Amino acid sequence: MDIKVRRHGDTVVVSMGGRVDAYGSGELDTTLKELLADENLACMAFDMAEVRYLSSAGIRFIVRTMKILRSRNGALAICGLCQYCRNVLDTAGMTRSLNIFPTRSEAMEFLQSVQWERQALENWDRMESADSPIGSFRFVPGENSHSDLKVTGSLAEIFHSRVDEGHIFSRGFSQTEYSIGVGGLGDVAADYMKVLGSMLTIGGTMAWLPTDGHDLADFLVPRNDTGSVLIRTPFNLTLPGNFNEYIMFDSSEEGGTTLDRLYRGLFLLARRRRRDFKGVLGVAAWMQTSELLAGTMMRSPIREFAPENKRTITDPSNSEEWFKRDVLPRYRDVTCLTCGVGVDLSSDLSVYDQSGLYAAFYIDPATAGERGHILNNHAAVFEQARMPEKMVCLDKMVREVSSKAEFKDMRKLRDNTRVTRAFLGVSYIQRLVRDSSGWLGTEMPASRTIAEKRYREEADFPLVPEKREAEIHKFQRFLEAQQAKLSAQGK
Repeated sequence: MDIKVRRHGDTVVVSMGGRVDAYGSGELDTTLKELLADENLACMAFDMAEVRYLSSAGIRFIVRTMKILRSRNGALAICGLCQYCRNVLDTAGMTRSLNIFPTRSEAMEFLQSVQWERQALENWDRMESADSPIGSFRFVPGENSHSDLKVTGSLAEIFHSRVDEGHIFSRGFSQTEYSIGVGGLGDVAADYMKVLGSMLTIGGTMAWLPTDGHDLADFLVPRNDTGSVLIRTPFNLTLPGNFNEYIMFDSSEEGGTTLDRLYRGLFLLARRRRRDFKGVLGVAAWMQTSELLAGTMMRSPIREFAPENKRTITDPSNSEEWFKRDVLPRYRDVTCLTCGVGVDLSSDLSVYDQSGLYAAFYIDPATAGERGHILNNHAAVFEQARMPEKMVCLDKMVREVSSKAEFKDMRKLRDNTRVTRAFLGVSYIQRLVRDSSGWLGTEMPASRTIAEKRYREEADFPLVPEKREAEIHKFQRFLEAQQAKLSAQGK
């Protein structure tokens, strides 16, 4: 058979053609033994575009090579498979455990990320670090790309309980890798409208808490996103998966650090270290929690269930019927995969679109000054899983936990949840983007987005637009007062 070997930096590409059967595998075995004798070699690609036949002997040499490279903290990537060879691997139950890519360029991009991870782990002790009163932080550089927070729908539709079928957006799992909001699963509206609840997508999975009265969460890990099962949501905040920075946090406080204090620490460090910090953080994380306290939405925010008094579901007159807030820990010593957003109200938030802020967050100027920030974090809860001492790739670890650990629950975290250790992917949000792109069944008007159109249409609640405009103006005055206070302190 035809075998060609090329080196690309620290990665070797082995191109092969013909039949990878018992005879062809013997030829490959000789070549691979010579290559793998170099113990520094950890990443390899098999370009099989010219291979038309694959036998069990060929599968054995693939598995053997994969195991050797993994033992070196590397990886094997396979590209260019013809349909027959892929069918053989499918039949052998191998496709889920292999890194298979359509093209060589995609395989090389994956291997570059693996090489980056290896180098980061080797340089772990030399990474930037910081000690603080709440614990220690270690920083792993991420991507320098521009980070936007995508806002689909409006939180106002949720808080005024006026969601109907026209407010529902639908799309596949692969389009919502890191997001939080309100949502559900089902084939037709009758399956999900009356049970919409808090939702989280992270690492290609979805967890949600149906408001069906049973208080039991659902968790779906799709092995293959065929597009036949869609996420349904009237409101969603989506983070970019290309995090600007990764942070390992170890709490030094007895019993762990509250989520509230952890975010304060992140805000303080961001103001000191990052020029791209404007006041909003997107955070996904693997967290070890000693005490988990949750807030639970009890009813679906649809028009049919709207409060008779026409007030919001968060109004004190309605809140107890709509929300349950833990006073004592719901869980102790559990692992959480979390996704969330934090807003630092001491920052000059006028750099963001104000209607976008209002659509994405519940902002009450009357109480905002007391806490100084707004947090919204959801978590998939698992039995405690051992966290490695060193981590640099959040996405890989998230997928490992979601596939191997025992799922327990999904909840919106209260800010007094206690964290003992966490590995966080952090995006320094530059813009809040009103978004409906990629959502199936939704057309984008030429002049403005559907989200903006829906945000303005409130015929059934004639007083709401005036109240909203008043709230926006009040919030702007609050920001101006906060900025004046900061300026005065700086003099």
